Amino acid sequence: MRRAVLALAVLAVAARCGSSTTSSAWTVDPDGRIGPLRIDASTDADVRRFAGKPDKVEREVMPRIRAHTLIYRCGRKCETDYSINDKTGRLSDYWTGSSRFETKRGSHVGMSATRAARLEGRKPQPGCGFPLYLYLRARNHPKKELFVLAIWKGKIDSIGYLGPHSVYYEGLC
Repeated sequence: MRRAVLALAVLAVAARCGSSTTSSAWTVDPDGRIGPLRIDASTDADVRRFAGKPDKVEREVMPRIRAHTLIYRCGRKCETDYSINDKTGRLSDYWTGSSRFETKRGSHVGMSATRAARLEGRKPQPGCGFPLYLYLRARNHPKKELFVLAIWKGKIDSIGYLGPHSVYYEGLC
């Protein structure tokens, strides 16, 4: 009897860990919070404390911007990227294909875009890189910030945040 109870408990935990929306999901917020991290505030060390040792670190060298991106694999064809602007020493951008992250309203990667649009109270809009986005934050003044759910083939493909000191191009067109 004791083994049966233990086996059921192990199966329940395993099922919960494999689920795309578990209670251990990290919230991504329009104000720049990503779990315990924050755009324009968290450092490389903060990201590593939260996410561990990155699977890869890429240097980003553009005409006026120097940065590095900490890349974490989250499954087959899945990455979570945290970019650190070298000038500020802070987290400037974030992009993930992981269903482990979700918005305050519960939208996450893998969810139908229709359902996410309903939850977020937003309509899909065109952009570059992906055919459509749900813009959860699009601010140009006093600083540029974009927080989006990227849509591909009717589903949320990824979640991205380009902060005020983004190391990437000027927005999503």
